[in-house]
Formats: sequence, C-alpha cells, structure tokens
Amino acid sequence: MSMRMQSATMPWQSRRMRRAATSLIAALFMAGVLVFVLMPFYWMLKSSFQTNKEILAMPPIWFPRTFSLEAYEKAMKVIPFTRYIVNSLFTAMATTLISTSLAAMGAYALARYRFPGDTLILVVVMFTQLIPAITRLFPIYFTLKGLGLLNSYQGLIIAYTSFSLPYAALILRGYFQGSYPLELEEAALIDGCGYFSAFLRIVLPISIPGIIAVATFAFLGAWNDFLWSSILLTRGEMKTIQVGIRDFMGEFGGAQRANAFMASCVMTTVPAVILFRIAQKYMVQGISAGAIKG
Repeated sequence: MSMRMQSATMPWQSRRMRRAATSLIAALFMAGVLVFVLMPFYWMLKSSFQTNKEILAMPPIWFPRTFSLEAYEKAMKVIPFTRYIVNSLFTAMATTLISTSLAAMGAYALARYRFPGDTLILVVVMFTQLIPAITRLFPIYFTLKGLGLLNSYQGLIIAYTSFSLPYAALILRGYFQGSYPLELEEAALIDGCGYFSAFLRIVLPISIPGIIAVATFAFLGAWNDFLWSSILLTRGEMKTIQVGIRDFMGEFGGAQRANAFMASCVMTTVPAVILFRIAQKYMVQGISAGAIKG
C-alpha cells in the first residue's frame, strides 16, 4: 500500500519540479531581455547626471557619483532646444489631428457603406503598407518641391500624414465593424439624426479607444522622425528636435559635451514616454479590436 502511494507521489513531485524549473528559466530569460532593452535608457539617464570625465572613464562608472543638472542647463543653452521642441510638437500634433480626422471618416465609410470602388480603395490602402517607406522618398520630395512646399511645415505635415493615414484608416475600419452594435446607429437615424450627425454623436464617442490608439501612433511617428525632417527642412529655425540633436553632435561640438547630449536625449524621450504611458490602455484595446474584427 505504501509503495503504491510513494509511486503515485513521485511523478507528481517530478512534474511540479519540472514546472518550477521551467518557470525559473522563463523568468531569468525575461529578466535578461528586460535588462537588454532598458540598458540603453539607463545609460542615457545616468550619463545626463555625470561629468564627461565620468562618462568616458574606463572601466565604466555604472552609478553617478554626484548628481548634477548642469548638463541639462548646458543642453538648453548650446542649441535652441525650446524652439526645436515647439517645432516638433506643432508638426506632430498637426499630423495627429489631420490623420485621425481623415482616417476616422474614411474608415467609417469603408466599414458601413457599399459603393462602387470600395473594395479597390481598401486594396490600395492595404497595398501602401507593403511598400517600404524609403521607396517613397523621391516621389514625395519632388512632389513637394513642385508645389513649393520644401522648407515648410505644411510639406512636412503632408509627408507625415501620407504614412500615418493609411494605417490609421485600416485600424479604425476594423474597429468600426465590430466594436459596437449597428442598432445604435439605426436608432439615431430613426430619431432624426443624419448620417454625419450619427457618426459624430454616436460612433465617435463609443470609438474613443480606437481613436486614441491611432492618434498615439501618428503622434509618435511624427515625433520620432528624423529622415523626413532632415530632408524637407533645412532652415535652422524650422528644424525639429531629432535633427537638432544630430546637429548637437556635429555643428555644436557635442562630442565634447557628451553629458549635455545625453540630457537633450532624455528631455526628448520624456514626452513620448509620458504619452505612451497614458494611452497604453487604450492602445491595447483599440489595436486588438481593430486587428481582430477587421
């Protein structure tokens, strides 16, 4: 009797030990990935509080010996940091507003109405997501040049919108197709609302998670861009913060101001991190709904 109980207990203990070992290995792997991902951000943050001598010391100094905000003050003085931030905020917010507004209306039309060419439009929009962005560099550049929009915020916003609009429309189309019952729209129409009024009063308030998701991606795409802003804007006072940081290392001798350079990177990263943290819940909900039900 006791032998049977022992034989029955041993496999159970063996399975429990295997599960514990698997969980431990998975936890160690995830911890390693987390360290690998966060290490550049930690290095950037700690370097912004160190002196140049400490940053370049060998072996590396992993923890600041003294905390100083001198690098942040220096970064604000060496380059027109505030001006660059304002430029980036303006272009990113304008791109977000235009992309989200047009995408919402276009996605609603593709999701709710059947009209000649609707399938072709959807296929073309999806096809644009398969084309590498770099291949559109020359067409967009020469188009904006022909329109006289080089070295203008309008041209840069148009370029940003051309990338964020198709993606936003696809996500919102999927969201509109299944995130709320169609009967709500029908009830609004019966009560006397027009189609556009029902869209504004019924559809948009219900679709806030999807709207926030695509708006966040549009903003971050414009905020983090370096390629297009460096090509389309060459006048110093119009540069965005990403191009300004590049100039920090070259034109302004950033190699001798490594701590100030890191401080400028921290100040540039903070707005994006805050926005992503606030919108994270809505982004997961909006993107998953749009992807699954589209």
